[in-house]
Amino acid sequence: MDALEIESFLDEYGTGVLALASDDDAYAIPVSYAFDAEEEAIYFRMGFAPGSQKRKYLEDTEHLSFVVYADTDDGWKSVVVEGTAEQLGRGSLDAAMVEAMEGLDIPYYQVHDRPATDVQFAIVRVDPSAMSGIVEGRSERNTGSANETAGENDD
Repeated sequence: MDALEIESFLDEYGTGVLALASDDDAYAIPVSYAFDAEEEAIYFRMGFAPGSQKRKYLEDTEHLSFVVYADTDDGWKSVVVEGTAEQLGRGSLDAAMVEAMEGLDIPYYQVHDRPATDVQFAIVRVDPSAMSGIVEGRSERNTGSANETAGENDD
């Protein structure tokens, strides 16, 4: 995928997997995001409960990876973003980005046995150092069954 295709793909989809690390331990989580093409930055709204493992890994990670993938009419597509993250205060976002962050499709449900008021939210910005994308052929779902695409053996 070229740069315009990557940008279009990131604009179209709103969820991916964020991979963080602390020393030799890895931690990956599904997240919703907003992509700002002008700044070429990705934003997350993250919730941190007291003693959050996610917060610990985010603070310990020097270099992260973020993957967005989808089964499209053109086949499986994925974009891998590598970069660094920083937590932002709400005042450091322009009005358009605040609106985009509030519009993220984040399911609100209780995961832990603690009140939702115990969860602190933060905006995290990823500044990409590299972005790459690939298309991996047509998917079976879009082109027929596995037997049809592989060519059934006629006896």
